Amino acid sequence: AESPEQVVWTKGGTEAINLVANGLGLSIELGDEIIVSEMEHHSNIVPWHLLRERRGAVIKWIPVKDDGSLDMAAYADLLGPRTRMVAVTHMSNVLGTINPVAEITRLAHAAGSQVLIDGCQGAVHATPDVKAIGCDFY
Repeated sequence: AESPEQVVWTKGGTEAINLVANGLGLSIELGDEIIVSEMEHHSNIVPWHLLRERRGAVIKWIPVKDDGSLDMAAYADLLGPRTRMVAVTHMSNVLGTINPVAEITRLAHAAGSQVLIDGCQGAVHATPDVKAIGCDFY
């Protein structure tokens, strides 16, 4: 990170994702979109479902291809002017897939969306550089 003031430590990934989702939830309006992948852990699904129920958000799903990778063409097609958040795992705890998080972030930012990367697995098995990834939350 650029500075220590940009780092917030939590007890774990679930608490961190909930913190972001609850903060973002204040600005979510009916029809705003949240994109997640089909390979997400419950901790990166449930908070977005709650926003759907409470605020009328629309959840869109990035499909997973037969080889276990994200369908990046489908992802690009999902992004739109109502996309407010893209929340994906850095590394799947089930498939072991390492997602192209810098590219996911670049595309999301080009569409005007914020990005949350669930780093629970990625931070353990790699040395993530959040500045290089460019995400808003890791």
